[in-house]
Amino acid sequence: MGLQEHELGAWCAPGGAAPVQGETTWSFLHRVAVCYGLEVGELLAWGWWQWVNPVAQSRGRRPDGDVLLNVTAQAQVAAWAGFPVMHLARALPSWTAGPASFGERARADRGWARWRVGAQAWGPVSFGCRLCAARRSGRVQRVWRYGQRWDRVCARHGRWLLDVGDGHDLEYLDVGGCRELAAAQARWPRVARRAVRAGAELGDVFAVARAVVCGWWQQEAFWQREQVWGQRLERVTLDTSRKNEAASEWPAAWWRLVARDAVVFPEVVVVAAALVDPALRLLVTDERPLVRRSRHHGRFVTALGSRLERGWLGEVERPERPSALQAWMRGLARELRSPSLACSTHSGMWWVQAAHQPVEVGAGLRLLATTPPVAVRRHVGAAGWRAELCVPRRVGQGAGLKAVSEERFGEGLGHARGYVARHGHLAVPHADAPQDGFDLGRWLANLRAASAGLPPEHVRMLAELDVWWNPPWPISWQRAWHRARAHTLAHGPLSGGDNLAGLPRWLERWLRRQIADYSQLAAEQQQLLDQLGLTPAEIDRFHAWPARRRSVMHGLEAARAYTARHGHLAVSQPTTHDGFALGKWLNQVRHRQRAATPPTRLGRQLTALDTWWNPPWTLDWQRYYWAARHHLHGLPDGVVWWPGRPDEDQTRQWLHEQQASWQHLHDRQRELIRSLAADTSGTGRRGL
Repeated sequence: MGLQEHELGAWCAPGGAAPVQGETTWSFLHRVAVCYGLEVGELLAWGWWQWVNPVAQSRGRRPDGDVLLNVTAQAQVAAWAGFPVMHLARALPSWTAGPASFGERARADRGWARWRVGAQAWGPVSFGCRLCAARRSGRVQRVWRYGQRWDRVCARHGRWLLDVGDGHDLEYLDVGGCRELAAAQARWPRVARRAVRAGAELGDVFAVARAVVCGWWQQEAFWQREQVWGQRLERVTLDTSRKNEAASEWPAAWWRLVARDAVVFPEVVVVAAALVDPALRLLVTDERPLVRRSRHHGRFVTALGSRLERGWLGEVERPERPSALQAWMRGLARELRSPSLACSTHSGMWWVQAAHQPVEVGAGLRLLATTPPVAVRRHVGAAGWRAELCVPRRVGQGAGLKAVSEERFGEGLGHARGYVARHGHLAVPHADAPQDGFDLGRWLANLRAASAGLPPEHVRMLAELDVWWNPPWPISWQRAWHRARAHTLAHGPLSGGDNLAGLPRWLERWLRRQIADYSQLAAEQQQLLDQLGLTPAEIDRFHAWPARRRSVMHGLEAARAYTARHGHLAVSQPTTHDGFALGKWLNQVRHRQRAATPPTRLGRQLTALDTWWNPPWTLDWQRYYWAARHHLHGLPDGVVWWPGRPDEDQTRQWLHEQQASWQHLHDRQRELIRSLAADTSGTGRRGL
């Protein structure tokens, strides 16, 4: 049978094929065979092992495939390589999984082997650095290893290691001139620790960050402002082309696809760090991204742009444009509102929708070989690179799934037509109870969440029913607008000149919020308000209403006048004095005073008018105190009762309640009650 095992083992010098950390077992077998001057196919042809799932030579073997061995076969490989089995177990990720996959054959006297797609279990398979392998074994050989996408930079030799089986001959990109890639890889462990503390999987965090950045890579608007990527891509392309003659003939579209992950890697690490940063995530939760637009919707994007040194990022990453980042923000808000959704595979914040997933290099090159890319531009200098808008994706043959999807959409569309016929819009809350056995609100909410991947004809049919079925602002805002529109159709357009008088309380409050935030509303929202009659001219009339806003001096004058008339400043919020909203103004001053540790100048002036204008207890208690004082001692000269003051019976009942709850009163409250009793005994007046 040719060479015997003991003869083959004698040929190999110890350490002739040192394993590389993370190497596939199949790659290691190749290098062991080279030690004996053989090809791995010749080594397997000798029949050392029995194969559980043999692969025909005509079919070939997957580039990301691996081989699992039982204990006997592992001992043979260790003897051929001249390394202990435990040493190989530490270096080769798939080594320890071998015996467990054979069951009763794990410790059979004969060697057994099994083919396995290693990428499914141990991550993507990439090329290893040949120079690093040569430092260990003394031979420059091809190495295949399991390499996560955040561990592709060989900092020692300045190489970005590419995936195996992408359809080209390159094993690496020369990134020695881009030191920021090695620096980004060195920062990744810190990001990984934060991700673990946040309870997220490293692969999920990197996948979302990569989808976000690759989404920018495909946007023409991003490339119109970007300055770094073009220069970095040009440097990588030129340095790699000098060492590979075949790659120098590649078209620009190929380079943009092959070098994309290397070029954007530093930005991917920065985005990943931002996604797991608790401080930045607070900006997202404050913005309530579930509603997809808020008053400060750009704070997170602005902070992210600052970290990326791209202050213009907010101009590209807009909430009305579906993207992986917007989907992540909405997912984070959903999980905060419903923690049970955190375990959902297809709705959590770490799930990347198919529409946002980047085109992989192998699939993209195969498509580029048969289909020209969309909007490809040639490079025109160091900073003139432009990414294609998109690479066409392969359309599958899932006719059955498509038919089911069309059937379900048709059912939902029928219910949507019925709802529009009854209500005139599709701003349906997804918390509504199902009607006619169909949850229309949930169906529409799911369509809005996946709007980036909806077929154009579906979007068109929904837009025919309601143009604003999927607005870039909160759907609750759209529902309130429809409710306000129904009111204006029944009672006429709105007018700001009458201070919104005569409107229902809910409508008045909503309109006041729109007026306060008018400058921050989208242009389309302002146009919708115009349809209600709330035009910019009417808003100006609203602001011009007498006593709308007064200065501090006006408020202080009103407080002096009220104190001189009623003897105190314990006024309720609706209280007005000579057209000035004194109660509301004092409430605002109280809030500011309580937030400031030392008394403010205005606070000292109000204290001079009424010592207890800002008590640590309720104002209602303070008003009862003043009523009791005036009932006991009479009104001072020039002081009159204020509207709604407590009568004697109410005041007497209040005093009994204070006696019953004496232990729960504030120390200063007790002093005030004692002062009432002391004043009564000193003057000889009869108590209440």
